[in-house]
Parts: sequence; C-alpha cells; structure tokens
Amino acid sequence: MIEDNELWSYAVKVYSDRETAELCLTLQNVHQLSVNRLLFALWLAEQRRTLPAGLDDTEAKKWRLELLEPLRMLRYQLRKSKQSMDEDRCYQQLKIAELSAEKVEIGLLFALKRYCPSAVQLAGLGYRNLCSIAEVEPEVSGELQTLLGHLSDKASSNGSI
Repeated sequence: MIEDNELWSYAVKVYSDRETAELCLTLQNVHQLSVNRLLFALWLAEQRRTLPAGLDDTEAKKWRLELLEPLRMLRYQLRKSKQSMDEDRCYQQLKIAELSAEKVEIGLLFALKRYCPSAVQLAGLGYRNLCSIAEVEPEVSGELQTLLGHLSDKASSNGSI
C-alpha cells in the first residue's frame, strides 16, 4: 500500500474547498457514505477511469469500519465532553490519529485503481462513479442523486475532474 500517493494529494486539494467538504460531510452524516470513497470516485473520474460495480474493496471497508470509524466516534464523544487541558490534548491526538487512519484508507483505495478500467464515455463520469459508490441508479432522481450531482459539479468547476 502506498500512503503518499496521487489520490491523497487529490483528496487534500479537493477537500480543502469549503463547499466540497460540506457536501462530503452531508453525504457522510446523512447518507452514511464514506468521504474517502466519494473522493476516490471523483479522483477516478479525473484519471478517466470507471468505478466498476462490485469492486472488491473489502480491505478498505474493513479498515474504515474497524479502525477509522471507532476513532472518529471516540473523537466526537470527547469533543462534546472535554473539560480539561489533558482531555483537550487527548482530543487533539485523536484528531491526528484519525487523519492518519484516513490516509491509510486512501492508500488502500489507491491500490484499487488497477481494477478500474479506462472510461469509454467521459461525460458525466464523476457523477456515475459517485452513484456507483452510493449504489444508486444515476438516471433516477432523488435527494441523494441531487447531492451527488452537486458534488460532481463542484469538483468539475474546480478543475478537479
């Protein structure tokens, strides 16, 4: 696994845009979609690659579910209750650990690029990849598809795809 990679650089760049970050967090908090997987889908589109249905990302999912999300939950709990400088230091260390865990997950996703074929149709590729991550049909309209469309449009307008 390569932790310092093009996907990590892309994720840092794209996520630094406030609107993009807000869209990603809404999709994560409301629709239980992984921010890293959303960014992976957009990055693949930038690379002119299609996210195939049924891509085996078991290792990345396991990492997220067993390590990353529990770290995040601990951080959220401490954020709400911290009352001392020691607790604040612990909170700051959890933020660092969570970011490191995010980077590992990005590395695991990056390794899957080789299983993602070159795209034949480039128009709407970012949106289609996002719909694949969300396991929804791109042709159907709904709140989730609308949010995914906004995220794809935002990434496109920033020159990210």
